[in-house]
Amino acid sequence: MAAQTKPCTNEQDIYKDVDFCRGSRTYPGLRPYGYFIRKRNIVKWPTRKGSQATTLAEIATLDGDFVLVADKKWNKIDLVPDENEISSESVGSYGSKCFNNTVTLIVPGTEEEATGLAAQMNNDDVVFLVPQRNGKFRLIGNDMFLVDVKPNLGTGKKTEDANQTTLTITVTDEIPAPFYPGKIETNDGDISGKDGNVVVAPLP
Repeated sequence: MAAQTKPCTNEQDIYKDVDFCRGSRTYPGLRPYGYFIRKRNIVKWPTRKGSQATTLAEIATLDGDFVLVADKKWNKIDLVPDENEISSESVGSYGSKCFNNTVTLIVPGTEEEATGLAAQMNNDDVVFLVPQRNGKFRLIGNDMFLVDVKPNLGTGKKTEDANQTTLTITVTDEIPAPFYPGKIETNDGDISGKDGNVVVAPLP
């Protein structure tokens, strides 16, 4: 007689129908910019619902805001339009599977600042926030695993070729590029990770 599996009494079943309405649109790609910061400048991370989640959306969404070291902000990086992509791949074996999250960011040019950025990130641990077309930001990086940045520079040969710096950023995570709807403190003011709009301070 086959042994029975012991039920997990503390496990919630949050599966539900995942519908897509005809006529709805979901645009591919990312907006032509993103934000990054050194991991050492993060004081507190947003939390993950994990086993406390009651919906599928909560599994994929971070809760709370990043808290940064005093006087530090998220740095903006402009990107070549229509050339940037997030991808996630399941890795590992049963019971310990994770996701390998990758974002490919194409920086215009190979001049001094782009070259210096590549040199600096080559051996650093940097976290990235990148917006989808709809303005929702996704996080590449976490406090559990090292973020690996592989820069690649190419000047091109002919006028039709691209002169650009490619950053391939990879990190292991429990979630495929989790959504971050919290506050993003930038040098141009605070914006919302929910839609990319400027955060307006409440009236006193």
